[in-house]
Amino acid sequence: KRLGWGLNPRLLIKGPGLIKYLQRQAWEGGGTTPRLPGEADDDYFDRCMHAADEHSKAAREKGGDFHTLCQKFHLSTMGEGDGLFEVPKVFGPQFDGYLKWYETYVEPTVACEQFVLGQGYAGRLDHLAVLKDGRLAGLDVKSQDISKRKKFNYYSAFSLQLGAYSGALPSPADCLVSVMVSSSTPVVVEAYTWPKKPDYYHQLFLGLLAIWQLENNYWPEANIAVSA
Repeated sequence: KRLGWGLNPRLLIKGPGLIKYLQRQAWEGGGTTPRLPGEADDDYFDRCMHAADEHSKAAREKGGDFHTLCQKFHLSTMGEGDGLFEVPKVFGPQFDGYLKWYETYVEPTVACEQFVLGQGYAGRLDHLAVLKDGRLAGLDVKSQDISKRKKFNYYSAFSLQLGAYSGALPSPADCLVSVMVSSSTPVVVEAYTWPKKPDYYHQLFLGLLAIWQLENNYWPEANIAVSA
């Protein structure tokens, strides 16, 4: 039996959305990688997978940089950090769109990158804020390229991750919201409030966690960092 903080929900939650995303990366890698004359199948496959990995890495890095920018903004609204941050030109339209949404729907930011500790798992809730209708919301900002599909994908993993973090808070959020910002132009910002109460998604996550614990023989007894 192990003692410790446990796993990060991001590492546990997988689903059809992630599989489809990886398949699309592989497909695009093949479509943009010409086959060399006389090239063996295995060699061509490896080059296609490398191209897919590079494309996926670039998308992750861009999304991560935008997420960090939003994090700095949230901290500044709380009077934390140095209060000054530069918006890179490449993110100007995205950030302007998000800022307009924030000023329209959000009152104060309560916490940013809040560390939470549940029984057997731990992580950081991206954004906890009071909405202008008075509800306490657990929020996550995500960036997607919708130039080819014209709409955002809302994966169930988003709600389970937010539910896991909300359930580990001393006082759970009233609602869970995924805020989507397009990385393509024209910039579109769309907020989706998950329809059920946060505890519903928390319980779903705990079910997945129980299965993972069973398969990995992982039975944390206390929320303390002690290696077995």
